[in-house]
Amino acid sequence: MTAKATSSTPAGSGERLGRRGWLILLAVVVAVNIPLLIRPFRPLPEAGVPLPFADDFSDPRTVASHYHSLGGFPRVVNGELLSPGTKNNPLWLKATLPDNVSVEFDAHAPSQDGEIRVELFGNGYDHLSGYELVYAPWNAVGVTGRLPATLVRLDENAPTLQRWQEKARLAGVSSLAAVGYGPNSGVRVEGPPVSIEPGRVYRMRVERRGDTLRWWVDGQRLLEFRDPLPLRGPWHDRVGLSSVEGDVYYDNFRVTPLDAAPFAAEAMVPELGPGPSSDDFERSALGRDWLATDPTAVRLDNGVLTVEHAHNHPVWLRRPIPEDTTIEFDAWTESPEGDIKVEAWGDGRSAHAGAPEAAYDATGYVFVFGGWKNTKSVLARQEEHGPNVAERAAPRVEPGRRYHWLIQRKGGNISWSIDGIPFLTLNDPSPLRGPSHAYFAFSGWESPVHFDNLRIR
Repeated sequence: MTAKATSSTPAGSGERLGRRGWLILLAVVVAVNIPLLIRPFRPLPEAGVPLPFADDFSDPRTVASHYHSLGGFPRVVNGELLSPGTKNNPLWLKATLPDNVSVEFDAHAPSQDGEIRVELFGNGYDHLSGYELVYAPWNAVGVTGRLPATLVRLDENAPTLQRWQEKARLAGVSSLAAVGYGPNSGVRVEGPPVSIEPGRVYRMRVERRGDTLRWWVDGQRLLEFRDPLPLRGPWHDRVGLSSVEGDVYYDNFRVTPLDAAPFAAEAMVPELGPGPSSDDFERSALGRDWLATDPTAVRLDNGVLTVEHAHNHPVWLRRPIPEDTTIEFDAWTESPEGDIKVEAWGDGRSAHAGAPEAAYDATGYVFVFGGWKNTKSVLARQEEHGPNVAERAAPRVEPGRRYHWLIQRKGGNISWSIDGIPFLTLNDPSPLRGPSHAYFAFSGWESPVHFDNLRIR
């Protein structure tokens, strides 16, 4: 008897699914894509709030009256707007932005998990429908340390502006459009590295005039982007305040139309040319050559720079210093606790973040004379308590005595002399180099410390 032939080949997917299976699959696909399917038919988001507009969030009813959101429960708490880790659900202002506009606000986060994020020229519904300002280290997987403040166009994972420009250069063209930049292209414009100092209030302002966006933080220009194809029109005319995982508080929010006049020439921070520097501080204000990360801790008195209660918030010289250079200045304090401190070859804008008692990790080399209540002096590579530290216990700082410091670097060899006598040296096998390690700063902890007659050559 002949056995009935059977096939070892499984039935095709159509035979397995059947009519009912295909209907279920189609229903799932439609359900998943409902947001995309209905997007072209959505009405423009509610508007009607006139400009200029200002809000100090003193009235809890302002959220319902002047804004709308799709989730996250943003609300007024103690006279500020709380964006409680809304996972990129902005609170959108019910106003249409003109092409030329200024947006200002104060922002702070109670922890380093807070990310200050603002959507500008978005559609009033969706995250990343316009430009996004990101101030804080991004919570990127596998990434640690300070990351740059960033202005994003449409896509956080897009190529950087430098990548687009390099692509055009290699192609021998000057236009980004010639290498594929179009209306829906994403781009990331990266500024200097930043970190969130918990509780610190940052004053921010962003303006657009014509095709150019500029962003300022605490009065200093952080970055600029000239967009070859500016986002504008009915679906690119809203502004929203947002956050991701951590809480962020906003206050003193102001939106003001501008005229179409182009931006005046203005230097970014830090962006002064390299070269020899000197300062005798014979004036009444620090001026544009210096960036005080805590302005309340710095003053000029009778031609002397005084730093007091700085708690590792440096006063950065905005002009980059050469890698191999000589730095000299006078320094003294009347305090028996000593603690005369400077940083060299740092990033030009960072300061201590977190609890005051926590360890401070600098961005450059740290020089401390009479630290830890005048018990020791150190020359450290970034970490004062780390493995790459030279230290000594004597001599101690004598209150009122004026000291002349001399710091010299050649490659990874750093030497420090006081009053012409060698004090400490450090040989770094992996020396700090590059634009993130090119700035000098005066600093301190509690003691009032005085500095004068700076010379860098």
